[in-house]
Amino acid sequence: MIERQQRKPRSWARRWWQAAFALLLAAVLLLEAVPELSANAFYLLTDGITTVVAGAARVDAGQIIVTGAEGGETDVVLESGKKVTIRRNGTRQFATSRDGETVSALLRREGVSVGPLEMVRVDVSGSGIELTIASDFTYYETVSEAAAFTTVYTTDYTQPKGSVTVTQAGSPGWRDVTYEVVYADGELVSRQPVAEANNTAVTQEARIGTLVSEAQPGDTIASVVRYRDGSGYLLLASGDSLHFTDSMDVTCTAYTTGDPGVGTITYTGTTVHVGVVAVDKSVIPLGTTMFIATNDGAYTYGMGHAEDTGVRGRKVDLYMDSSDECIQFGRRSSTVYFLDG
Repeated sequence: MIERQQRKPRSWARRWWQAAFALLLAAVLLLEAVPELSANAFYLLTDGITTVVAGAARVDAGQIIVTGAEGGETDVVLESGKKVTIRRNGTRQFATSRDGETVSALLRREGVSVGPLEMVRVDVSGSGIELTIASDFTYYETVSEAAAFTTVYTTDYTQPKGSVTVTQAGSPGWRDVTYEVVYADGELVSRQPVAEANNTAVTQEARIGTLVSEAQPGDTIASVVRYRDGSGYLLLASGDSLHFTDSMDVTCTAYTTGDPGVGTITYTGTTVHVGVVAVDKSVIPLGTTMFIATNDGAYTYGMGHAEDTGVRGRKVDLYMDSSDECIQFGRRSSTVYFLDG
């Protein structure tokens, strides 16, 4: 397994060097300037920063992978007098490089032939030269890539539902992405990202509103935010929020049209329905919009509107559809939250 770090240059000078390196390598291959290597072979050469893949689409022989070179001096001509270790299928063979000798020439001198689907890894990163012959190689390269920013949303129960307020602007940056590169039988098999680090993109932060003017049917209170002036917000189980200007502890009872003396038209002239609340208009003005829940949390009436009368003091009468519901509800200590509008 080969580990190598490759970083994409960001300056024009480095980009120019990449292009020049690629053109130079292509020219060398086409002209067969390097002895014993043909232009229809497969080459993966690196100067330690830039990687260039060249050669014919069909792999015939002489596949070379060169790693660990410094600067722009990468070549397949070996430095003279270097100890060379040849590894293949778990075996080792030793040699010493000669002046001007290429990888192919050294292998031929040592009686080592490279099959048509084999590759040669040339590693010059150490004090000696490592030649590894195999039909597949896996190595890792790290490149610097552009990184888009992401947006993190948090809820804001004080803002209208669906509204978005950016509290910190995001900005793109760069990130180091490590890829696992697999070559087999002289061909690139896969190049998959396996790790990411040093992301310089700035995350955008935004708040998304949840405030509504009316709760959904069946919604309940998850928590209550109260301020010193008596106002606050109901944070509902659905994720919505309601603003209340004040609240009042009351005794709740229930009534329906089946009760004696109860008709179908309210004091304000509306037809009775679930959500109609009878109040003492001197305590709770007619037209008041409310959200009502019992203090023990066992029952939530929900949205209510003061449209009827017939009670006195800090009491409210909740309209329900049947006598059975009214009997089951009975009399309960509750809280009325007075909503906007």
